[in-house]
Amino acid sequence: MGHLANAQVEGVVLDYESNTPLVGAIVRSGKEYTATQPNGTFLINVQVGDSLEIKYLGYRTYHSIIKDRHVRVTLRTKSEVLDAVGVVALSVSEEEAKRIRSSITPVTVITSKELLTKAGNLNEILARQAGIQIRQTGGLGSVARINIRGLEGKRVQLFVNGNPLNTPDGSLGINDIPIQVIERIEVYKGSVPAWLGGDGLGSAVNIVVRDREVSYVDVNLVRQSFNTSRAGLILKKSFDKRGIEAGLGVFNTYSDNDYEMSVPDQENLKVVRDHDRFHSLLIGGGVKFSKLWFDEVEFEGAFMKTEKQIQGITRNIQKAESQGETLVGIMNLKKTGLLGGRLSMLYSLIRGKINVALIDTSSYSYNWDGTRTLSNYGKGELGIGPNMSDTEQSELRHRLNLNYSIDNTSSLNFNNTIRSSDFDPRDDLANEFAGKNLFNYPGRLFNTVSGLTLEKENKRKNFLLSAAVKYYFNHTEGYNTNIYVQGSPERINTNTHNLGYLVGLRYNFSEYLLAKAVHERAVRLPNNSELFGDGVLITPSIKLQPEVAYNYTAGLVYDRFFQGYRRVQAEVNGFYMNVDNLIQLAGNGLSVGYVNYAKAYILGADLELKSDLTPWLYSGLNLTYQRIVDNNEFIPGTKGVDNPTYKEDIPNIPQMFANLNVELHKDNLLIKRSRSRLIYDLAFTQEYDYGFALSVYDKFVIPSFLTHTVSVEQSFKKDKYTVTFEANNLTDQLVINNYNQPLPGRTFRLKLRCLFLGRQTHHDNHNR
Repeated sequence: MGHLANAQVEGVVLDYESNTPLVGAIVRSGKEYTATQPNGTFLINVQVGDSLEIKYLGYRTYHSIIKDRHVRVTLRTKSEVLDAVGVVALSVSEEEAKRIRSSITPVTVITSKELLTKAGNLNEILARQAGIQIRQTGGLGSVARINIRGLEGKRVQLFVNGNPLNTPDGSLGINDIPIQVIERIEVYKGSVPAWLGGDGLGSAVNIVVRDREVSYVDVNLVRQSFNTSRAGLILKKSFDKRGIEAGLGVFNTYSDNDYEMSVPDQENLKVVRDHDRFHSLLIGGGVKFSKLWFDEVEFEGAFMKTEKQIQGITRNIQKAESQGETLVGIMNLKKTGLLGGRLSMLYSLIRGKINVALIDTSSYSYNWDGTRTLSNYGKGELGIGPNMSDTEQSELRHRLNLNYSIDNTSSLNFNNTIRSSDFDPRDDLANEFAGKNLFNYPGRLFNTVSGLTLEKENKRKNFLLSAAVKYYFNHTEGYNTNIYVQGSPERINTNTHNLGYLVGLRYNFSEYLLAKAVHERAVRLPNNSELFGDGVLITPSIKLQPEVAYNYTAGLVYDRFFQGYRRVQAEVNGFYMNVDNLIQLAGNGLSVGYVNYAKAYILGADLELKSDLTPWLYSGLNLTYQRIVDNNEFIPGTKGVDNPTYKEDIPNIPQMFANLNVELHKDNLLIKRSRSRLIYDLAFTQEYDYGFALSVYDKFVIPSFLTHTVSVEQSFKKDKYTVTFEANNLTDQLVINNYNQPLPGRTFRLKLRCLFLGRQTHHDNHNR
């Protein structure tokens, strides 16, 4: 046996299905070996970083690198092929999630285990996390903005596999990414790692797409209230001997969004929405080669088509609608083992083309009581005239990431992104109505963001220091077009240069408890709509400066296993942000445009607790408190006029909210090779104002709400077939989370999933 008295790594080995200890499993690392005790535990004289092999008769062999002094391994029987797809992905995902959480940055990681069986959409899943709100203006397909620690919308950067997801018109959002394809979601709060390209004011969401190494077919069908349906099909084929993998996915979403609502500001008037239809079709495919000089060469393509009827809330929009088409091609390259194994490289090249059309030609405006009046301007419901636009936008992006290991305790990471965007708006009907060319002027945007990060650990690996610097360059070209300009508009070019930085540390008090703190100077570059306006009501602001935030955050993280099955996770963070140069829409009585003048500071804290209370009971709780305060001493745009809202809380942003999750799960409850789950989710948001209350007569209140969601999930034949039923907002609470715009009420969902697996094509090197 190994030298147990000097053991440096302890662990437990359990059966995956029952969580019962496996007695006598052989644990080996190099020349050291031992066997598990009656309670499934073992001690072995090895170091973190050594290899580990665990064998047990009738079970798949476990191979891994030791990354922690406490190891928990669950083994699956050889007859179960599911681990080739489901369990392998989950084990790798959980292991990667733990590594990400141990970085200097406060981060929430949502793994595929938490995603795949959900009947709801991605926005709802994100909204149940600490520090996160999803601010929606209506039903499925309406505008939805992610709010993280008081910053929302354009100020929260979105990524897919580290590549920014900032489509110029916002036509592709995070909720358009099918849950089926997601391996995990990383939500960075308070600072954004420099290895993530792009800009942002201290918060980011990175979606990592699943990469399964076997042939399989995955079918998802969802049917829910308000004539809503979602369907997804994934086909994957692996040719192991040739090192080739090919896949295809088709995803279709449709909704009438015909829910009943109380009309804002019109007492005792309820209506059923009848002009809110949404339809999207996403088709994607790819092929990957793994036996070339590069470790991986991948080519991907995607096409997305959307049709949206404009969802009016404060007004009854009946005719206006938009249509969009997006075509994207991607090349990904991966290479490790360069420079004697010290250097690894990731490279992405993305080419995209987006066409967006807005149709608004109605001769009438419509009231909620069913009556109609002539349009104020003769044509159009939305602006000051008719629109039949066709805007073409093209994108070319590149991302290069290089990671160099200086030694066993130090690494250097370089990340560079380049974005070149051209857009060509066309609206001859609007120009004819205006009597001049207002819309048909092209624009161009070019920017690059480079980040360099140095990380240094001590020899004991319990202290990490990280420092990063980021450089931002932004070039814009456009025209000063608005209805008040006489003659030919002026062509304007502008360049901006900015520096950002990040410094942080992590200290491990033990293998279970760590502390982290980080300070960042974050920068957000203005986007197309802010720079170029809309050609009519919103004038161009080509000389806009980037937004800047000074962010401070610190927290504690606890993560420990007890009794083999019981895991307790706890995290608490405090944060402070001082934000300057905020871009807001302002007017002078004749026109409106975006300007840099707002200032604010944000302070708060969030708490998250998770625990496996028993082998069959799990519970999680999170709580967030935040204040967003107006920091303008004088009214912006004036010379020394006192600001009446100075030091007042900025409205329309919730200050306190919480989520509770309880899950009961049991294997083989109904029949053998089945799994049953009962899930309860509670969400609470405290009352807050959607406008400044400058007197006792001002009442701009969004009421508090408490919602209950219950899900029942039943799988058969080792997760080959899964049925999920969900009742969201069970008590039909009035939910408003953006100004005074009510959201859909009680919603029922039924989800069917079928997973058909091919043979395993790679080594059985993960079973956890």
